[in-house]
Amino acid sequence: MDAIASGVFLHGFTYNAHPVSLAAGRAVLHHLQRRKLVQAAHSADRETVAARLERSLATLRDVKTVGDVRGIGLLRAWSSFPTRTAKRPFDPELNFASRVTAAALKRGLLVYPIQGCVDGIAGDHLLIAPPAVITAEQIDCAVQQLREAIEEAGNGSK
Repeated sequence: MDAIASGVFLHGFTYNAHPVSLAAGRAVLHHLQRRKLVQAAHSADRETVAARLERSLATLRDVKTVGDVRGIGLLRAWSSFPTRTAKRPFDPELNFASRVTAAALKRGLLVYPIQGCVDGIAGDHLLIAPPAVITAEQIDCAVQQLREAIEEAGNGSK
């Protein structure tokens, strides 16, 4: 009987039950445990890099185009508005999230631009998701670069 015609779902992967893949996976898990990388992403513990990132990004709230700053662990986002008090989004034609992304990239910082969060067209958000091995000093540097990128993009949005 033809396997396709039988209705049987045949599948398998070359790494299935493969001892080298198992050894690599175990090595990764041991590395995560030794370096306490899962705990590093726990923002409720004030001593972790995730908590440091949360505190550091909160300082961006004084930038006029930064609205809400939020997230959990090492996954953080902020929304951008022309004026914080009006809470209306930038004109989609300005492509503000992409402008911030380009300004950040010039500084060596990668962020994820998202547009259309309000109605599918308007609304700029940006995400940042550093690795769990990031240091406090790298966070401070990244947030300073991010501040400069947001301000640069905001200066051209008038």
